[in-house]
Amino acid sequence: MNVLLAVLVVGLGSLLFRAVPLVGAHRLPVRLAEAAGFAGLAVIAAVTVRSVLHHQDGSIAAAPLVGALAVGVGLLIAFRGRSVPVAVGVGLASYLLVVAALSSLR
Repeated sequence: MNVLLAVLVVGLGSLLFRAVPLVGAHRLPVRLAEAAGFAGLAVIAAVTVRSVLHHQDGSIAAAPLVGALAVGVGLLIAFRGRSVPVAVGVGLASYLLVVAALSSLR
């Protein structure tokens, strides 16, 4: 019974989180609505920066620098209008190429 109650409460909460913006969006000030649009992007950027800066791999010299380079290449591709899977793929490929080049120098 407790599990059923928990599932119902979570489901109702999820429904409310999705329905409230649809019902009340016309009442929000325009500046607040525009700022809220950037909130998701800001969270993704913060998570990306934090994980790149804390990237640790003993087999790679300057692992955070290599990660930052790969993210920069992916961002460049994304800003040039390519799709997200292409940008991520190019960033991953650049990371793997730089790691292979660094490991061959050892």
